[in-house]
Amino acid sequence: MSALDTFERPTLKGSAEALIRKALLDGSMRPGEIYSANALSSSLKISNSPVREAMMSLADRGLLEPVRNRGFRVVEMSPKDRQEVYDLRRLIEVEAVQRVAMAGVSEAVGDRLQQLAQRTVDILEQVSEGDIFDYLEADHDFHMYLISQVGNARWTRLVGQLRDQSRINGAYIHLREKGLLMQSAREHLELVDAIIGRDGQRAADVMVRHLEYARP
Repeated sequence: MSALDTFERPTLKGSAEALIRKALLDGSMRPGEIYSANALSSSLKISNSPVREAMMSLADRGLLEPVRNRGFRVVEMSPKDRQEVYDLRRLIEVEAVQRVAMAGVSEAVGDRLQQLAQRTVDILEQVSEGDIFDYLEADHDFHMYLISQVGNARWTRLVGQLRDQSRINGAYIHLREKGLLMQSAREHLELVDAIIGRDGQRAADVMVRHLEYARP
């Protein structure tokens, strides 16, 4: 393997994973459908090996299921599945933000949280709630940075997986249709205010309300 191969391989795998994940979350890849690495490789114009690696990674995150000799099936979340994911998120995300608030954050972390929260608002103001995926990615960045302040890598990884599972198959499109995206974004600023103020109970209360958008 050349030095160039060593450099490019993770980049191609990461690019493929990002593109496939977007298609899974916005519903372009239909639930229950089986997709082969070869077919996606052709459509993405990325070689087969990194595409397959990306699909394996997404299977590990609970978004795809391997199907022997055929490819990967898009996970189809049942109402029971969605309820289980919501229940877990409520248990661990509320606890996480309360812990972060009570422990306190540095000025630098507080500033970064403020920037990430404001970015979710700015995106919606710029696109008039048109591109939900850009908002969801900014929302994801905010929450994952916040959860990472707990200092528990397994906790952070689990939250990331649950958040993706709750959003697969275009599950959040209804927020745009109901005009709730801006309301959701502004709650990020409220959450940051509670965290900077070290108000654990308020942070927990805001997070409980915020998670209502994910309730099945």
